[in-house]
Amino acid sequence: MDEKKRILSAVALSHAFNDASVVIIPLLFPIFKNLFNLSYTEVGIITGGGLLITLITQLLIGRLSDKKSKRTFLLLGTFLLGVTFLLIPLTQGFLTLVFFVFLHRFAAGFFHPIGIAWISKVFKKDKLDWAMGIQSAFGDFGAFIAILTTPIIVELKNWTYPFYVWTILSIFCLFIFIYLTHSLVDENNKNTNKKNEKKLYRVLLKEDLNEIKKTTLFLPGYIISGLAWSVIINYLPLLLAERTDLSLSYIGVMISIWVGIGVIVCLFYGKITNRFGRKNVIIISYVAIGLMGVCLSIFTDVLILLFVIILLGVATFLSYPALFSFVSDVTDENLEGKMFGYIFTVQLAGGTVILFLSGVTSDLWGIWTPFTILGILSFISAALLFIKRKNILVKF
Repeated sequence: MDEKKRILSAVALSHAFNDASVVIIPLLFPIFKNLFNLSYTEVGIITGGGLLITLITQLLIGRLSDKKSKRTFLLLGTFLLGVTFLLIPLTQGFLTLVFFVFLHRFAAGFFHPIGIAWISKVFKKDKLDWAMGIQSAFGDFGAFIAILTTPIIVELKNWTYPFYVWTILSIFCLFIFIYLTHSLVDENNKNTNKKNEKKLYRVLLKEDLNEIKKTTLFLPGYIISGLAWSVIINYLPLLLAERTDLSLSYIGVMISIWVGIGVIVCLFYGKITNRFGRKNVIIISYVAIGLMGVCLSIFTDVLILLFVIILLGVATFLSYPALFSFVSDVTDENLEGKMFGYIFTVQLAGGTVILFLSGVTSDLWGIWTPFTILGILSFISAALLFIKRKNILVKF
C-alpha cells in the first residue's frame, strides 16, 4: 500500500470511530430523559453546550495541526474518546451527564479539522473528490454501525454496555492507526513550520482573512450541513419516541437507515459530482433538506417517515464532501488545518445556538420545531447559493 492510501486508510478509520462515538449519546437521550428526568431544555443545554466545546476545540486544534504532527493529534483524539466512554457510565444525574458529555465533545473535536485537512493536503492535486467521498463514507459507516448496534446492546443488557464495547474498539483503532502510519514522515508539517516561523503575526492574520474571504459564499451552507447532522442525531430519536410506537431498537434502525444511505452516496460522490457538478449537488441537497425537514414536522406515519429519512440521508451526506472539496480547492496547502478549523467552527457556531433554541421550543410547542427550523434555514441557504451561483470563481 503506497503512502497516500495509508494516510487515506488511517484517516478513514479515525473518521469511522469518531462519528460512531458522537452518535451513541444522542441515541440514548430517550433513556436519559426518563432516567434523569430531563426536560427538552436540559437536552438543549447538553447538545448545544457540547457543540460549543467542540467548536472551541476544533478552532484551537486546527491552528495547532499546521505546526504539529497530524498523526499525533488524531491518536490523542481517539485515546481521549476511549477514556470518556469509561466515564459516562458513572453518570448520576444532569450535572454529571453534562460534565462527561462536554469531555466527550472535547475529544470529538480533534478529528475533523485535522483529518479532513490531511486528506486535502495529500490529494489536492489528484483524485480529491474521490478521496473526500471515501473518507466521508467511512465516517458515515462508523455512525451506521453504532446506531444500528447500540439499541440492541441496550435492550439485551443496559445503557452502559455500549460505552464499554466502544472503549475496547478504541484500543483496536489505536493499534491499527499506529500500524498504518508508523512509517510516515509528516514532511508537510515540517515545511509549514519553516514557512510560518518567518512570518509576523500581522501577516499571518491578513493571510487568514484572505483565505476566509474565499469561502464566504458557502458559510450558510456549512452551518446548515452541521445543523442537519446535529438536529437529526439529537432530536430525531426523541421525535420518533414521542410521536410513534417504535421501540428504541426500531428507532435505531430508522436512524441507521439515514446514515446507511449516507455511506452509499458518499462512496459514489465522485461519480455524482462529475456528472452533475458540485454546485448543483449542493443547491439541490439544501432544497431537499428543507423539504424533508418540513415533512418530519408534519407526518407521523412510520412508512412516510421512513421515506423522508431516506431522502434526507441522500441530501445531507452529499453536501459534506462537496463542501470539503470546495474548501480544499481555494485554500493554500500550508493553511488547511487552520482553515478547516475555522470552517468547522462556523459550522458548529450556528448549530450551538440553534440546538439550544430547539430544546426550548420543543418544550414550548413540541418536538417537531427543530425540524421546521432546519427546513426554513435550508431553503434560505439554497436560495442564497442559487442567487450567487455566478460569483463562484473556482471550478465547481
